[in-house]
Amino acid sequence: MRHLYFIFGIIFFIIVSTVANRAEAKTLTSKELICGANTIDEQTVTYKGEIIAAIMNRGEHSWINLNDGYNAIGIWCRTGDLADVKTLGDYKHEGDVLEVTGVFHRACPEHGGELDIHADKVIIEFEGFKVEEKVSRERVRLAVVFFMLTIIAVIVFRKRI
Repeated sequence: MRHLYFIFGIIFFIIVSTVANRAEAKTLTSKELICGANTIDEQTVTYKGEIIAAIMNRGEHSWINLNDGYNAIGIWCRTGDLADVKTLGDYKHEGDVLEVTGVFHRACPEHGGELDIHADKVIIEFEGFKVEEKVSRERVRLAVVFFMLTIIAVIVFRKRI
C-alpha cells in the first residue's frame, strides 16, 4: 500500500511541477530571446509581436513571424489558432498583435536548427489596421525644388565637361 501512495505522490508531483513551469512563462523580447538563447533554450516563454508578411500553412501547423519592433521570431503553431487573424503587417498595414506562449528552441532539431517558438497558446491582443500615409505639402514642395535644382545643375555642368 505504501508503494501505491508513493507512486501516486510522484505522479502528482510531476503533474503539478509541469503545470507550474508552463504557468510561469515570462514575457520576453526578441533581444532577450536572442541574447539569452543558451539559458532560455527548451523553456516555456511568452512572446508578443505584430504578425508580419504571411501565414505559411503546412497542414495542421503553420509558420508565422512576429516582430516586436526589434527582430522577428519564427513561430510554429496550430493552423486553427490563426483562424481569427485578420491583418498581416506590411508597408500599408499594421498587423494584428499576437501573444504566444510556447517552448523556445535555440536551434530547433525539428526545423533545421532554426531559432523558433513552438506555440501552445496564441492570443490576439489587438487587431491590425490599414495605415493611411499622408505626405505633407512642404515635403512635396521641397522635392520639387530639389528636382529643379538638380536639372539646373545638370544643364550647367554638362556644358563644362
